[in-house]
Amino acid sequence: MDKKKISKDKLRTFDSDITSILSKQQLQSYDENIATSIEKYYNNRILALEAGHKIAELEIYLRNKMDFCLRELIGEDWIKNSKVLSSVKPKSHIPLEELEHDQILSSLMLGEIIDLIQKYEILHYMLDLSSLDFKKYHQGNRNFFYSNGKKNKFSNISKVRIALNLIRNIRNRAFHWENLGKTRQNSGISYPRITHKEEGTIIGIMPQNILIFLDDLIDIIDNPEMKGYKNIKVKYV
Repeated sequence: MDKKKISKDKLRTFDSDITSILSKQQLQSYDENIATSIEKYYNNRILALEAGHKIAELEIYLRNKMDFCLRELIGEDWIKNSKVLSSVKPKSHIPLEELEHDQILSSLMLGEIIDLIQKYEILHYMLDLSSLDFKKYHQGNRNFFYSNGKKNKFSNISKVRIALNLIRNIRNRAFHWENLGKTRQNSGISYPRITHKEEGTIIGIMPQNILIFLDDLIDIIDNPEMKGYKNIKVKYV
């Protein structure tokens, strides 16, 4: 049987049609009007790039502060502990046991960093979020939860856990070029899709507050160089 071929004309037709390249279904998730949806799609890409820069700053900070804390608490070879090695996915054919400390550390993905921070119970060393107000990022957020009918404020540990998981959710959406502007509608009210549930309470970040949330975390770290380089401007030329 002859092998089926695609003509050059058909390939050129695909290349000349932005709807085919980006996918009609994907574009319609932004707007039913294709022309408007294309603009919204690329604005979302800019938001993802700007968020990605801030997430990179926070990821590097968390990785190296975790390393600093665990060297202090456990010792220089903490990363060779079986507790760590069983939690880290090998990134090459070389067994983790044969890699140097810094080689393993630099290979850690954000999700692995967050999981290790929680596993070693060092959330309270990462950030001081005691004054962070989650209501700033959506009016339906709360800074407390209910337990046995009693109102309890989130501890700093809980706030850090919430923040780290929100960063992870933003990162996963931004780095896979998903629509960061999507919200949920309920009775005419918009609710965020980027959320984390803590002690039965859902905390979310509205699309227009993603960069504000990430900036606030960088500002709380209060390092002058990080604050000075936290903003990048992406534009069409």
